[in-house]
Amino acid sequence: MTDKEKGADAQSQLDMDHELVLITLTGDTLKATAKRLSLTVADETTICMLTLEVQRNVYQQMISDEWMGLLAAARSSDADMIFEEDRSIELRAVLRHSLLKAALHNGTEVEQVLQAILQDSAEGNALRLSESWLVTEVKQQVVLPEALDGGSLKRGYRTIWAKPITSQSKAAESSSTMNGIVEAHLNRMEMKYEWIEETILRLSFTGERGSWIVLVRTDEEKQLCIVYSIYPEMVPEEQRTKMAVFLIEENYDLAVGSFEMDTADGELRYRTSIDVENDRLTTDLFGQLFTTNVVIMDQYFDAIADGMQ
Repeated sequence: MTDKEKGADAQSQLDMDHELVLITLTGDTLKATAKRLSLTVADETTICMLTLEVQRNVYQQMISDEWMGLLAAARSSDADMIFEEDRSIELRAVLRHSLLKAALHNGTEVEQVLQAILQDSAEGNALRLSESWLVTEVKQQVVLPEALDGGSLKRGYRTIWAKPITSQSKAAESSSTMNGIVEAHLNRMEMKYEWIEETILRLSFTGERGSWIVLVRTDEEKQLCIVYSIYPEMVPEEQRTKMAVFLIEENYDLAVGSFEMDTADGELRYRTSIDVENDRLTTDLFGQLFTTNVVIMDQYFDAIADGMQ
């Protein structure tokens, strides 16, 4: 690890070449090489950025399963570009604001943040979850002609998460109500929604494997926010026992949330929730809650369909 820089602007960075394995919400691994860790401490917000290099097959897995915030709605039109197979792909990712406390568990020096990420602890385990990070930029080195030998050029794209974090925070906190926080995130993602009741929001979501309805329920008094992904078909009566056993087994391995089924009518849904009593909901927290929910439903969409046969 070399090249540490720190100035009066409270920015520090650490260059490295460290193998890092991120764990997805379904227990799969994303193998990467950590190249740089940076920390910016400002009056309004603290930002932790991690630069990774991954092989193209890992990047394709991330795109296919929409890990690390790489939702179709979050990627620009340039995301359809084809990257070369024989060169690594560079990812720049920002740590979710809700995980900053875990990152700064050992201290506010960038070396201490790296130690928190790598250590075998509750904080380290949380920081090594893929969904603790949101990819802001994707780049790959371009091979230049001999006439331009010695130059350097990268091509790639930026995601919606690359928008200035300070402006995102200000917009997010413009309303202190849970409904306002939920709306702020969905508006930022340019998603259409409707309030079907004062505390229940409805929207249609399309993933890689299908489309379904998402419901968001808020409870200001109890400081509770719940996201439901509703599978678009009812489980046939003759398949409900088999489906119930399947869901119980899958729930056992899920790190976040759970599948539920109404045995009376066969409605199947995936639920994630957060209780922010003694704190408050932020767009970062809700974004993590929402993203986790739709990604998991998309992951299981085909398996659920097969279970109905």
